[in-house]
Amino acid sequence: LISFLANKSSVLVGFRAEDEFGCSQENLICCCIFTCFSSPGVFSRTWKITLPRSIESLGNSCVTVPCRFEVPGNQEANVLNCSDSGVWRRGSLQRSDRPELTQSFRQRLTSGSIVGDLKRKNCTTMIHRFSKSDNDVYFFRLDCPNLKFTFSDGVLITAQTEPPPPQLTFVDQLPEGDQVRMQCSAPVSCSTLPPSLTWSPQDSSRREESQMLQNEDGQTTLTSTMTFMASADHHNQSVMCSASYLLSEGRRTSRGTRRLNVLYAPRFTTATINTSGPVSERETVTFACSSDANPPVRRYSWFRGDRGKVTTEPAGATLVLQVNPKDSGEYLCEAQSLRGSQRSRPVFLEISEQWRKSNGSVMIPYIICGAVLLLYVLTVAVDLYKYQRSENIKIEQKGEHTYIDLQTFSLTSDYDHLKVSENLRGIFS
Repeated sequence: LISFLANKSSVLVGFRAEDEFGCSQENLICCCIFTCFSSPGVFSRTWKITLPRSIESLGNSCVTVPCRFEVPGNQEANVLNCSDSGVWRRGSLQRSDRPELTQSFRQRLTSGSIVGDLKRKNCTTMIHRFSKSDNDVYFFRLDCPNLKFTFSDGVLITAQTEPPPPQLTFVDQLPEGDQVRMQCSAPVSCSTLPPSLTWSPQDSSRREESQMLQNEDGQTTLTSTMTFMASADHHNQSVMCSASYLLSEGRRTSRGTRRLNVLYAPRFTTATINTSGPVSERETVTFACSSDANPPVRRYSWFRGDRGKVTTEPAGATLVLQVNPKDSGEYLCEAQSLRGSQRSRPVFLEISEQWRKSNGSVMIPYIICGAVLLLYVLTVAVDLYKYQRSENIKIEQKGEHTYIDLQTFSLTSDYDHLKVSENLRGIFS
């Protein structure tokens, strides 16, 4: 039996015989034999303690150690007789290695420091003014009248100079227009002095609410949830959460920062031209298109205001044209991304009047010749008109004289008749 126990001594769960009966390592086997017959159920696997593996606190602040335990069924009655019969052993399970708690540390574990109800198997403990000199592993021990047991699972408690930065959690990519929830979490090492969480920058459109959450190991975390509507203006904006802890010597603050990544369609799409005035024929003109989008614009298209697309293939962010008179008019671009598209305002390309003036100078001689010819024709026509009119007047005047002559001359003789005939012939000749 002794040999069997010596070989199987590793199966002891959460129990050290020297803790119960003052046995040393040399007579451990004898203690085990005694325990087998005097303490039935001690080897039961129902000895269990639940507490964090480690706790980080701020120096000279209080520490809350969440703690719960289980005992074998035959020890339930002994637990009911425990009130404040619990202590914490520091550094080692072996009594000969380290003392239980130093005197200064024991003074800080006053009667009200074990805040849990041992009768309900709650061993949660409050330690005040924990300092760096107290950094160590601590094991909980039941010190009841009829039950003395030290649990083998301990907790490492360390005091830090500065508080840890709060943790920020949210979705990496935020679609524009979606409601976003950001969470900021900070550990609460002392339940009576929780930190205060503050978001920045402040925004009246955001909604904030805080709550205390308990982890599986019993540690408490303060979580602040901020809800807002994502917009393109939030893209690349830094959001900071500050955790402020109240200590005896003042406040200490830690901060966590994250940058927002908002997905949005193209906006502020603008088309520009590299000239501010009219351009000459055959001159090279460059158009440029710019847009703000996330993810970035993957395709640009160019349009004429009255003719549709300038090119059938995507031209990119720039469009280069060798100007001819037909290129005059409005131009605009369209930016397209995975989130949508947007068109720019049109820009106007104006062709210089020089080509029109040069063409006009060629026509000037013809115009002058035409005008001179027209004036010449008009002059001739006027002269002809004046000449004909003057001739008509002369004929009318001579006719009047002939009639008078006809009235005055007598036809009594043949001589006179012949004279009149000659005169008439002279007029019409």
